[in-house]
Amino acid sequence: MSKEEMKMQMKRLVAIVVVLLMVVALAACGGGGTTSDAPSNADTGTSSSSNDTATSGGGAKYKIGLSNGYLGNDWRQIMIKVAEVFAEKEPFKSDVEFSIVNTDNTPEAQTQAIDAMIEQGYDAIIIDVSSGEALKPVAQRALDKGIVVVAISAPIEHPDIYYVEIDMAAMSTAWAKYLVEQLEPGAKIAVDTGLPGMTVGTGIYDAAMAVFEANDIQVVAEFAGEWADGKGQTEIASVLAANPVLDGLFSQVYGDTIANAFKQAGRDLIPSSAFITNSGMGTALDLNMSIIIGNNCPGVAAMGLDIAYQALEGKNPQKINSFISDCFVNKKDVGLNLGVPLQAIEEGVNYFPDFPPAFNWPVLPSDYPIQVTAQEIFNYQQ
Repeated sequence: MSKEEMKMQMKRLVAIVVVLLMVVALAACGGGGTTSDAPSNADTGTSSSSNDTATSGGGAKYKIGLSNGYLGNDWRQIMIKVAEVFAEKEPFKSDVEFSIVNTDNTPEAQTQAIDAMIEQGYDAIIIDVSSGEALKPVAQRALDKGIVVVAISAPIEHPDIYYVEIDMAAMSTAWAKYLVEQLEPGAKIAVDTGLPGMTVGTGIYDAAMAVFEANDIQVVAEFAGEWADGKGQTEIASVLAANPVLDGLFSQVYGDTIANAFKQAGRDLIPSSAFITNSGMGTALDLNMSIIIGNNCPGVAAMGLDIAYQALEGKNPQKINSFISDCFVNKKDVGLNLGVPLQAIEEGVNYFPDFPPAFNWPVLPSDYPIQVTAQEIFNYQQ
């Protein structure tokens, strides 16, 4: 081979080596795993790249948080316990990193907390709504980041936000109808407005007032029991002191709260409504009270977790998820037709003498596909 031919051969080898090095370099740039900035779509339920890792066996978990804006009553405490127990069940235990962020009871405080959760990269945020209108902007910011948003207890009006609720309007209407059944036209009642500023309390109030206005029931006093035993008893005592004649009580507190206030005032019990607690059920049973007790199932946050998980998994759950819960009365009233299922208060079935006073059961609708037991919640509380 001549010198010129050898030079040409060397040039060809150099060229081949250069091409091979370029191919290797390109492969190295793309072969270490892809990343994506594409966020999840809260409307379709598709998940972001970080969540794709969770569903493809990569070991990561969905980061789901509950924003809770109030801790001032026992129901909220139980709601949190139920959610924590629920999160320890499959598939959530394996696939979800669940946390709860508690704030003061103002939309401003809850907004600030949710903004922080957005920055911390949550995949889904469950919001126990303090004010649907006030929280709409922060919910929109979460949606803009591809975060699944689930509202519970009260809605945030937005087509891309999931909503889970116990139908409070149906429950409140049943309470009001119960009082109408017990009272004569023109009867005088006091009405509990719940927790000021909370959308759910306003809805309960409005539904009841519609029934009272249609049936000639006179509302002579209003008070805010704030869904709390001590506050409720104080407020009812004030109402009794100011109203020597009172025929009925539309209350959003509890059976024992009502009984204690009337006993302290030296007054006979009157037909009432109440939310459920274990001790309230026991008092209603022991005193054979004329009372209807509603159950705003504290498992609503757990159901919100389930909906958020389904959305992240691309299962496209319904946007609106509304459940009608049973109400509870003494046996003498169980045959009434109030538009909701009625159960008689029974020891060992829905009243448990050995369980804490604030405990209430059931915590989930009886037909919900994932259930927890009373003992699980009781043990967790210890």
